[in-house]
Amino acid sequence: MAIFCKTPAPTSTPTTTVSTPQLPAWYQDAMQRLVQAGEAEVKGTPYEYYDPARRVAPLSATEQQAIAQVPQAAGAYMPGLAAGFESAALGTRGVEDIDYSQYMNPYTQYVTDIAKREAVRDFEKMRPQMGFQASRQGAFGGARYGVQEAEAERNLGQRLADIQQTGLERAFTAGTGLQQQEAQRQLQGAPLFSQMGSQAQQLGLGGLQSIMSSQALPRQLEQQQRDLAFQEYQRGQGYGMQRLGQLGGLLGMVQQPPTTTTTGQQFTPQMSPITAAAGLGTTALGIYGLNQTFPNLFGGSDRRLKTNIEEIGVLKDGQKLYRYTLANGKWQIGLMADEVEKIYPEAVVEVNGLKMVNYKVATDNAAEAS
Repeated sequence: MAIFCKTPAPTSTPTTTVSTPQLPAWYQDAMQRLVQAGEAEVKGTPYEYYDPARRVAPLSATEQQAIAQVPQAAGAYMPGLAAGFESAALGTRGVEDIDYSQYMNPYTQYVTDIAKREAVRDFEKMRPQMGFQASRQGAFGGARYGVQEAEAERNLGQRLADIQQTGLERAFTAGTGLQQQEAQRQLQGAPLFSQMGSQAQQLGLGGLQSIMSSQALPRQLEQQQRDLAFQEYQRGQGYGMQRLGQLGGLLGMVQQPPTTTTTGQQFTPQMSPITAAAGLGTTALGIYGLNQTFPNLFGGSDRRLKTNIEEIGVLKDGQKLYRYTLANGKWQIGLMADEVEKIYPEAVVEVNGLKMVNYKVATDNAAEAS
């Protein structure tokens, strides 16, 4: 049984070729010196702490004093509010809580005292007249005089009491009126006191606000100066790198040769096992007499070259026959080199690590068996 190996078709492999032109020597030198200058600039400009106190304009002494007076100005309403509460309390007192004696005019008592003295004087004027009449009446007149005198004294006491009572009533009535007028004034003054306290607070805070506003412009001008100083500091810190960036920009403006990319396909012819074996030299071919037989005598029977392996029969000498697919996608029938090597080692040759079978040697015994 003779089985021949066909030469596989050539394989196609996509290829990509990228050609990057070499930059001019002067350009590479300039870039190297630019990088070196940048490294030196970074090392020569270390981090420098900038005190925040230099960044912000402080408050003036006048502003600090104004801020310190804010609590006092904010509390300026409290005395007025307290006075308002006190006036409201005085104006709403009950009768039992009022001492009307402080509202009674002392002149009323003075007038009352005068009236009482006049009553006593009138009594004293009547006594001599009553004694004279009693003396004219004799014994009976003395007894009657005692009765008249007692009645006159009683009348005097009643008159004095009435004068005092009338004076007190007048004084109380006048005092009540005065107290009511005072209460009305207190009630009217309570909101006024509160308003005055609120106004005092507003005026105080407004004055402080005016002070702060008057100090704002100088502080703004100073803040602008500090901001400009900080900006100048930042510009100085980055001046070296800015110049290097400008130089780098000049180098970037240089027209660089473009990079070209070429794509294509490379066709690689596939050698048959006989050709591969022949390429090893006449020594390997001479062992099996390849130079005396036809080109397709050897077959690539290494198991690693085959896929879809399927056993389909057995030769008369016991060797297994297989159907499989080669790398070129074609189906073929043949033997496995590793199995042939165990029975006919002289029929197997190894080329570039792959085993090949001399089918004539491997199948002679099977062909002669009856």
